[in-house]
Amino acid sequence: MRISTSESWSNALNNLMSAQTRQQTANDQVATQKVATDLGGYGRTSEIIASYQSSLSRTNAYLDVTQTVADRLNSQDLAITTTSDAVSSAKDSIMSSLANGTGTTLMLDMQGSFSAALSGLNYRHNGQYLFNGGNDNAAPVSITSMSQLAGVTSSDDVFTNGTVKKSSQIDAGTTIQTGMLASELGSKLMSLYKEVQDYNDDPATGPFGDQLTDAQKDFLTTKSQEFGKLYDDMLQQGALNGTMQKRVENTQTSLQGQADSLSQLVDKRTSVDMAEAYSNLQQAQVAVQASAQVLANLNSTSLLNLLK
Repeated sequence: MRISTSESWSNALNNLMSAQTRQQTANDQVATQKVATDLGGYGRTSEIIASYQSSLSRTNAYLDVTQTVADRLNSQDLAITTTSDAVSSAKDSIMSSLANGTGTTLMLDMQGSFSAALSGLNYRHNGQYLFNGGNDNAAPVSITSMSQLAGVTSSDDVFTNGTVKKSSQIDAGTTIQTGMLASELGSKLMSLYKEVQDYNDDPATGPFGDQLTDAQKDFLTTKSQEFGKLYDDMLQQGALNGTMQKRVENTQTSLQGQADSLSQLVDKRTSVDMAEAYSNLQQAQVAVQASAQVLANLNSTSLLNLLK
């Protein structure tokens, strides 16, 4: 009687290995909740899945860009608001002096508004100057006090920013210029501060003292009107920045919708039916145990055991 053959052992080993492979596959599916751990496991649908994943990666990259741009625009809004408030403060200081007929504290108040204006024009975002135009080596406005304006020929001389305005591609077909320059935002402002400083320092016209002269009142009235006009201009810059913020926000919403749709398409083709996966795992475990038992039985009924 033939006790066992090499063919029986081979079949039993193959059955065990096949059962172990099915068990490993089922284990991976339960652990990852995916049909396969790489594209090769998806067969003919792998190219479709790869296409979806590629599109999703590009969309997520644009989402990262729009978030960076949104953060920068938020900082620009704060900087422009700070500068606008400084302009309004300068006008209020002049109006207060005119109302009281005295300029005793005018230059001190103007210096306070000037410092606030510098904070806006030299505003930093993530350690970099917002309005530097590509010149990362220095603050866009090089002076620190209003009195230093008296030492320059032109107010434009105090600006050290470059000319490069930041642009960003926020989706596949849209590139927007979001950067602003300190020299464009603050040129007129520095000019007004310089005119007030020069008038005060000129012995023929200044300084502003306890009693404002008629000439000083006329000068300050004109400057208050100019500061008021400049404040309106700064509000326009803030509105422009707000328009860009809204555009980026709308783009983010659209991109997020695309990303969600692509994620659903990928999940639909790659996610495993967990109930089926658990069932397959249990069946594979039973198959492994059965195959191992067959091998154990073959081993116990070998000719060698019978000859012992």
